[in-house]
Amino acid sequence: MDPSAVRSACDRILRSASVARPALLLICSLLHAAPASAQTDANTQAGGGIVWYVGTVLSTAAEAERIDLGDVHGVLEGDKLAAFRRTDNHYRPLGSIQIVDSHPTWSRPGGPVAAQLQQGDIVLGIRTIRQIGTGKDYSEAFLNRQLIRNSNRNGYSTLREQETAQTLRSIVNRQPKWARQLKPVAGRVKGSSLTAEDFESLQPLLKQIRRFQDFSALGIPLEKSASPEWASVASVLTPVPAIPVPTSGDGSAQAVPADAAASPDSLAAVLNRRIELIQQETAVVMFDRFPEERILSSMICTAIGIENPRNESLWIGLELSRSQFPELANDREIQQEIPEILKRVRNASEQ
Repeated sequence: MDPSAVRSACDRILRSASVARPALLLICSLLHAAPASAQTDANTQAGGGIVWYVGTVLSTAAEAERIDLGDVHGVLEGDKLAAFRRTDNHYRPLGSIQIVDSHPTWSRPGGPVAAQLQQGDIVLGIRTIRQIGTGKDYSEAFLNRQLIRNSNRNGYSTLREQETAQTLRSIVNRQPKWARQLKPVAGRVKGSSLTAEDFESLQPLLKQIRRFQDFSALGIPLEKSASPEWASVASVLTPVPAIPVPTSGDGSAQAVPADAAASPDSLAAVLNRRIELIQQETAVVMFDRFPEERILSSMICTAIGIENPRNESLWIGLELSRSQFPELANDREIQQEIPEILKRVRNASEQ
């Protein structure tokens, strides 16, 4: 659907006094789901639909941390994954890790972030249908890699042979469905320690990741507006588009608040100053909230100056419902705190 038509439809809905607020949020989320980079209809049809890779950090007293994603899942040496830790019923990003040793059903990460990993941490990766290829190609590539690996290793443990065969068969059997359905999010590949219910519980986090990628595509610097860890994981989890995305002359996107001056030389300075003000006021207004709640609120306050929605209150509620804290969409306190932050920032900007 054309973006202008989407906005027009949302505006008509938002002006309707006969529609309840929860219904408004649901309808607008369906109409105005801003696509993350590479998630256009044409890109999806060209093989740009994504598959989430989800694993868990495992460890025992006798060995270093390892991840229950390996060669059979398509996780190889040199691949980068995003690491998250669950605390207080939500997730915080740890940063990106790089695989240094891959086995059929597990792998071992390396790098500074890998040294911080603990048992139970979640790791995420992303592939497009085009990157995965056909089921036949995927199977042959895995078997060829195993022939080479086994010839270079002294022995091969048969402990996980059945798990390897089951995983390979599952991915090969599901690939035609992923390709046929032409969905922006085609499917998922998970480690053996995760259940389908575990994956469903991650949906709020996955939605927030995609929204942060949307904001990054608008030109919002995640490293400054969120955190270096968020910038790292969002970069790792940004899919490669199947269709090249056109860019501006210098190949980069620039964003500026809708009420700011449009001088090209001042765009970055204006945005950075606004981000600083937002973070200062967020720290004051939301001093008693979780750090990740403050980061989310700062991102919403930054994006609202670029999106410039006609109904800020409902837009804020919609963005909260798309986050890893969907319950905040019905939290009256935060519905007052975010507008208060915006008011303070706007007053400071006018001085």
